[in-house]
Amino acid sequence: MIIKKYANRRLYDTDLSAYITLENLMDMVKQDRAFVILDARTGDDITRGVLAQVMLEEETRGRAMLPVAFLRQLIRCYGDSMQGEVSDYLERMMTEFMDRPPGGVTPDGLDGLGQENAAVVRQAMSLFTSLYAVERTGNRTVENLLQEIMDLRQQVAALQARLDDGRQGGTPGQ
Repeated sequence: MIIKKYANRRLYDTDLSAYITLENLMDMVKQDRAFVILDARTGDDITRGVLAQVMLEEETRGRAMLPVAFLRQLIRCYGDSMQGEVSDYLERMMTEFMDRPPGGVTPDGLDGLGQENAAVVRQAMSLFTSLYAVERTGNRTVENLLQEIMDLRQQVAALQARLDDGRQGGTPGQ
């Protein structure tokens, strides 16, 4: 489905031949309907920016979901050499979270990832914070940071293998 965004900030659903709102877009996302949003003048794909706008609207309406600390850490990664890796990681983690069986959320909200996986997530987030601290203080070497990254990659790969084994009939945690 193609949606066009005009200079007056209005969104036009080409399938329905009607103008729609950001709330309509949010409903479409919740219904898992595929769409792309194009700038009506240039034809550029602006889907990412408009979806970010939908999230911003929700955050400002009192339905905040993203912790400030997380947003700060995320912003620190923009323009960083790890930006692509962070994006891929977040996409994989969100996919895992959304693919969980209904009612499978643990009290801490980390679902089937378990405590070990939660520790890896915390460690990864602390690495992002560490990278920021290195910029400010310069108290760690690049070699140490690269080793931490390699260790984290190995841990994530091991956890992914365990998750894959669990989906194929094995018991997670074995």
